[in-house]
Amino acid sequence: MQTPVQHRQLRSASRSRAESARLDSVSSDVSIMETDLDMDPFAQHFSALQEAALVPMKEDLADWLNRLLDINVSVDNFMEVLESGVVVCQLANFIQQKAQQQAAGGGDSAVPKPVRCFKNAKTGSFFARDNAANFLTWCRNLGVAEACLFESEGLVLQKQPKEVCLCLMELARLASHKYGIDPPGLIQLEKEIEQEEVKSVVVPQKTPAKRSPKKRQKTSGTLDDEVQRISGTCQCHHTPFSLERLSEGRYRIGDKIVFIRMLRGRHVMVRVGGGWDTLQHYLMKHDPCKMIIVGRDGTQLASAPGGQVHSMTPDKLIRDGFLFCRANYKTPSK
Repeated sequence: MQTPVQHRQLRSASRSRAESARLDSVSSDVSIMETDLDMDPFAQHFSALQEAALVPMKEDLADWLNRLLDINVSVDNFMEVLESGVVVCQLANFIQQKAQQQAAGGGDSAVPKPVRCFKNAKTGSFFARDNAANFLTWCRNLGVAEACLFESEGLVLQKQPKEVCLCLMELARLASHKYGIDPPGLIQLEKEIEQEEVKSVVVPQKTPAKRSPKKRQKTSGTLDDEVQRISGTCQCHHTPFSLERLSEGRYRIGDKIVFIRMLRGRHVMVRVGGGWDTLQHYLMKHDPCKMIIVGRDGTQLASAPGGQVHSMTPDKLIRDGFLFCRANYKTPSK
């Protein structure tokens, strides 16, 4: 006959086995869901588009970091070099030294404190997380908006490459404005656009006359030619999507007026709100000719208006946070 102690031990062991089996079942379900998501071709396609749109910004930031810190960063190893948090802490201390020099010369007296950095931090370690957390705290004290910051895990585990790039861009803006540090190329383009906007307000300009086709042919290899090449010819069956050149570097895309610039002679960039986007990625979200038509079961029906489905008009398009998708809830008859 079992004693009370033995009975409690058996019940505890039974509960442990049941809990272990439940956790294994949940883990299996999660792994199956992750596998299904990994195999989703549209999720992979959207992720690839977003990653490609970050290439110009990564390239610009990598060149900026190389100039300031004398290191070797490229687009291919951008997140791998930054994930330990050492480089971003070095960048913060470099800006802090410039701020201290300016304050000594009678400039801005508000000097941020140096960042504590664990220089031997390994990838994924707690020291790497401390470096990222110390850098984020320093950015807040400098004045970087909370919306522009990333999470420590986003840098250490490379989960938020876009947020990391946007944070570094905002830091570059502040460092250039406050301490005169040479900014990345995109920030220089922003300053040029701001100067153009000031001039257009101070000196009213006449409405530019429409250019003739002959003048358009003489500007081969210019920004305008690249814009026309990327946008292509509109094939909409209803209202054609308009892309009109208003002046040098200023365009009307659909119903919006945007500034477009060439970065490093090979990336066509669109000024969007407080940031930048590639023209190709921007058109994927606004041009009906670049949208993807999907069925309810997730299969692709067409990638442009010339595909199988023509009945959806632009006013029926559904916008999400990434790009337009036209949903067809009835599979067309074969």
